[in-house]
Parts: sequence; structure tokens; C-alpha cells
Amino acid sequence: MRLNSRLLLVGVLVFIFPLLFVWITQNFFTTAYHNINTSEKKRVSLIQDSISVALRSSSEADKLVSDLIDVYKKENSDLTKIRVVEKIDDNFVIIQSADKQLVNTNEKTDQLYRSLPLSSNGSSLIVESIIDGERTWQVFRSVETLDDRSMYIFSEHRFGLIDSVMAARRQQSYFGLSAIFVFLILLAYWLNRQVHWKAGYDKMVLQLEDRDMFSNMIAHEFRSPLTAIKGYASFLEESKTLSKDEVRFASNIHKSAERLVVLVNDFLEVARLQSGKLKIEPSEVDMSDVLAGVTDDLRGMAEEKGLKLIFNRPEKKLMMFTDPARMIQVMTNIITNAIKYTDSGSVELECVKIPGEVTVRVKDTGTGISAEDQQKLFAPFTRVGGVDTSKITGTGLGMWITRQ
Repeated sequence: MRLNSRLLLVGVLVFIFPLLFVWITQNFFTTAYHNINTSEKKRVSLIQDSISVALRSSSEADKLVSDLIDVYKKENSDLTKIRVVEKIDDNFVIIQSADKQLVNTNEKTDQLYRSLPLSSNGSSLIVESIIDGERTWQVFRSVETLDDRSMYIFSEHRFGLIDSVMAARRQQSYFGLSAIFVFLILLAYWLNRQVHWKAGYDKMVLQLEDRDMFSNMIAHEFRSPLTAIKGYASFLEESKTLSKDEVRFASNIHKSAERLVVLVNDFLEVARLQSGKLKIEPSEVDMSDVLAGVTDDLRGMAEEKGLKLIFNRPEKKLMMFTDPARMIQVMTNIITNAIKYTDSGSVELECVKIPGEVTVRVKDTGTGISAEDQQKLFAPFTRVGGVDTSKITGTGLGMWITRQ
């Protein structure tokens, strides 16, 4: 169903819309040409009407017709020829013309004049043709004057300029339609890709949700028996009836269970972070108290390695607005890493406040981190420091969780 809807949308965008635009444009130009023709015919008819009326006037007809011809020739760029022809005996003589050299000469092409009946209904004969590549109208009208003279009005109109303008407009329109067609193809492609990406994204989100739910379930299922194993191992370590080897075995079980608990807790944190379900409850806390508490908790771990864990507590309180539980978790991860990667010497903490922020510095006497390794410090499942990581416990998730 979705595929059919997508194909229908693409078909509408790529085929229906362009065809609709072409049809609308074609109809527009057809109507425009029709209206232009109608308007031109009315204009030509008005020119011949006015000359016809002037010819029928009894006084100063020649001067009036001459003036009209001069005005029309000047004001109408399409008017190439205009003349008045009179039938005298069997000849057709030009008595008025825009070209004054033709006055009182015989009309060379008189066949049409001979075929025109004298009529008083004021109609004109329009002969449409192509002359020198231009659309041309040759317009004839017969006029019978009040003194029974047989007159003919002839005008020639060439519409090359108008047609070239309309052709340019048509070409521009089709260029525009081509651009719209290309745009619609690109739009259809983009929409199709968006739908495809959206489907892939939705599928990936569902897979991630299933993965997170599975990880949570597995982690919770592991944590309960591991807690019980830790408890029983601790109980066996304190037993007075076991041999030294058995106590050592119980101690190994206890340590392994603790490492697994840390691993499970890290996986739970990752799952909560990736699903956006990690709760943050900020409040006013004194960073000095946070660091003092973390230092006390980790001092035993440092002493097991023969390290000094030092916290240079400032005299003033360093208040900040944060989640105390998450801050303890962050500082625990950082200081634990410092202890793990320091074989001898000390790990020293200090905390200072500068305008707008609190800076915590952790200094140790370990091997240090190269510039290359610093780029990977917060990557998940990554160990840095240039030491034998097989001797260092952990999941490689602590610093990634800290950064998140």
C-alpha cells in the first residue's frame, strides 16, 4: 500500500503536473493569439472605416485622406503599405499612398481589385499570407463615393515583430516549464528518498528499542544472581572453618562477581543513555563535599596499589547546580581511571572556581596519555595509556558514560 502511494505521488509529480502545465500554457498562448488576431482585425477595420468615411465626405476628401494615411503610417509599426485606388475606365490608379511616389500611377497588381464587388456594407477582405518569412495581412475594401466614384482601400500589415515577441515569450515559458519539470523530478526523487530513509529510520528505531529492552532485561537478570554470588562469597571469606586455599577461591569468586556487577551496571547505564531514559535531578551541591566523599570511597582502592590519594580541599564552598548522584558517578569514573593507570606515586585532586564554572583537576604520576590516544579517550570500549590493559579491569565504557 505504501509503495503504491509512493508510485502514485511520483507519477503525479513527474507526469501529471508537467502535462497540466504544458496544457495550461498552450491554452494560454492559443487564447492570446486569438485575442491578438481579434484586436488586430478590429484595429485594421477601424483604419479602413475612417478612410472610407473620409472618402465619402464631399469636401476636402483628398487632404483628409492624405492626412489620415500619414498618421496611420506613423503610428502603426505593422502598417507597411496603405493606398487608395480609383477605377478610371479600365485602369486602377493610385490616388493616395503613404509612398508619395506612387500617387497617380497605375496599380500593377489589379487582379484582386477587379474581383472585388463594390459594396456599401463596410466589410473588408483580409488575405492572410507569409511574405519574406513574416505573417502578413493584405486588406482590401471597395468604396462607392457619393459622386459615384469607384474607390478601393488597400493596406498591408506585417506582424513579424509581434510574432517574434510572442515566440520569445513562448520559448521562455517552455524553458520555465522545463525547469519546473526538472525540479519536480528532483523533488519526487527527494521525497522518495525521504520516505525510504524514514522507513529505514523507523525500522532502526524499533530495532534499537528491542535491543535496549533486551539489554535491560539481560542486565537485570544477571545482576540479581551476581549480587547473591557476591554475598555468599563474602560469607565464605569470613568463615573460620575453610582452609586458606578455599578462602582464596572464595575471594576470587567475590572479585569476579564484583567485576561482573560493574560490567552489568555499565551496560545498564549505556542502555539508559541511548534510550534517553536516564533521569537527571539537579540541585545545589558543594563540589568539595562530592570530591571528599569520592576520595574517601576510593582511598582503599588506591592504598591496595600503594598509592596516595590526596584531595586539596578549598577553604570556601564551591556551589554548583547539578545532579549530585551523576556527579559522584562522573568523578568516580575519572579518579578510578587515574588509580588504575598509576603504578606508583600518588593521585591528587584539586577544585577551583572561576567565574561561571568550577574546574576539577586530577593529577597522577602515571604513564600519561599520548596526543593520539587523547583523541580516543572518550570512545566506547577503548583502552588508552600505552600499558598492558590485560592487567586492568573494566569495560572500556566508563569514560564514554562520563562524557555522555
